[in-house]
Amino acid sequence: MPTQFSDILTNSKQLFDSFFESYTKELFQPRTRITDACLYSLQAGGKRIRPIFVLNSFFHPDQLPKKLNTKEHLSVYLAAFAVECIHTYSLIHDDLPAMDNDDTRRGMPTCHIQFDEATAILAGDTLNSFSFYLLSLLENIDSTAIRDSIQILHKGAGMNGMILGQMEDIQEEKNPSTKDKESKLASIHEKKTGALIEASFLLGNRLRPDWLDRESVIASYAKEIGLLFQITDDILDVEGNLKDLGKTPGKDAKAGKLTYPSLYGMETAKRLRDESVSKAISLVANLPSLNNEFFLGLPKYIAERKN
Repeated sequence: MPTQFSDILTNSKQLFDSFFESYTKELFQPRTRITDACLYSLQAGGKRIRPIFVLNSFFHPDQLPKKLNTKEHLSVYLAAFAVECIHTYSLIHDDLPAMDNDDTRRGMPTCHIQFDEATAILAGDTLNSFSFYLLSLLENIDSTAIRDSIQILHKGAGMNGMILGQMEDIQEEKNPSTKDKESKLASIHEKKTGALIEASFLLGNRLRPDWLDRESVIASYAKEIGLLFQITDDILDVEGNLKDLGKTPGKDAKAGKLTYPSLYGMETAKRLRDESVSKAISLVANLPSLNNEFFLGLPKYIAERKN
């Protein structure tokens, strides 16, 4: 009997959390104010969705381990941890007064509120560099795969990926476009949110022996998932609440950000979200290794989430 999507999601998160708990004590030493700030944000919870993307682009749902086995699959867990470090650093910096200026993240005080602004900046810097150190620890794969993994994460998180998307978002907020807003919105979302999501899928896939056979479809699917994720985020910022979101709702509108609801209206934004769900499913429907419960169930899960 096929594993249900919810079971895959739960099992994947448990696997990653087990690895996270077993490795953070060893790797974040000696304990300092900086490591305390890093761990505060890393341990704040969250859905661990990007590490889950890494794991499930490596494992087939029927082969997803029930228990953590680092001897056999250490590299895929390290890659998942690297992505979570990048994501967490981006959230720490995103919440800073110079960026989105938020006091709450995952239902807790943001890093710069809990500690201070300078500590939060340095904690983000620490997690950024630490993620690439984790990729240097990949084992039982050739040097080309390690090189490719580092480049995949850099492309997603670096100056032409997530960081550029953040910069475009800030520039658009300060100097709104007067024309071609559709292209600008697509560019911001593709980089700010989509680039790291794409990197997550590609990292897990690159560690497989058949990675090249799947890479093109994985990349297209991941781009669509990134778009769907951000459209849903835009909708939730309007319709969500602090309890469900774990962060302050309504900030996009107050900041004058370019979003799908602000540009197209809520009805059209939801239609585009639903179209994105269908497109993502169609992309993997004809490739046997990806036509499974996780890849088919993920788009609907993202579109229906509350946080």
